[in-house]
Amino acid sequence: MNCIIVDDEAAARAIVSQLCTTVPDLDVIEEFSGAIEAIKFLNQQHIDVVFLDIHMPGFTGIDFVQTLKEAPK
Repeated sequence: MNCIIVDDEAAARAIVSQLCTTVPDLDVIEEFSGAIEAIKFLNQQHIDVVFLDIHMPGFTGIDFVQTLKEAPK
């Protein structure tokens, strides 16, 4: 499965990325510090799973999910 990580905190992205390495067949394709960049990416790429911070400044994780055409898990 392919996944991305979306979190405004670099430390949180690093922790989630490290945890993902312990899961067989889970590949972190990209990491984003903001929702807008992640939305642009998801409009062009198919991803199975998004690890998403819901408390981001300016554009919450809930706002993020509502903008997606096909929301991953």
